[in-house]
Amino acid sequence: MISTRVMRAAGLALSLSAVLGGCVGTRSGSPAASGGAGSVEAAIGRCIASTLVGAGIGALIGAAAGGGQRTGVGAAVGAGVGGLACAVLTALDAQDKERIRNAQIAAAATNRPQYLAYQGSDGRQREITVRPTAPVTAPAPVANRICRATDTSATIAGTGSTELPQQLVCRTGNGDWLPA
Repeated sequence: MISTRVMRAAGLALSLSAVLGGCVGTRSGSPAASGGAGSVEAAIGRCIASTLVGAGIGALIGAAAGGGQRTGVGAAVGAGVGGLACAVLTALDAQDKERIRNAQIAAAATNRPQYLAYQGSDGRQREITVRPTAPVTAPAPVANRICRATDTSATIAGTGSTELPQQLVCRTGNGDWLPA
């Protein structure tokens, strides 16, 4: 039989996860308003927050379930779970981010998916997929321009896969496409 203490800890963890989960997700509901590398950087920041939240929730569960004796173990497990999704994002270097940005621009400009497969500077294979969406209404700073949001996924061999924040790319007055 599960003890009352464990049940309370699980309930607390689920409640905290529900409340805080929306604050630290790597995928936003609307296109990012910053540049390609900036949206990746923002996702990395949310991942770090996710890891810290996971550690906090894990510590609470460990303390409640272990009668105050398992706080450290719970924190370590919680941080590990929170950090799993971040592994790919934190492994992206400046060259990867530039390739992602260029693929997002190309996908928006051609309205065709872009697929990249290459070996990163760390020797691990990378696969990047960028898919444009239908034209979207441009926000105020780029009003009266054609814009497309791009959905991007990144895979690093031995590390995992993740979805990056949606990126808004708009055509400029001279015909170039740039992140909004």
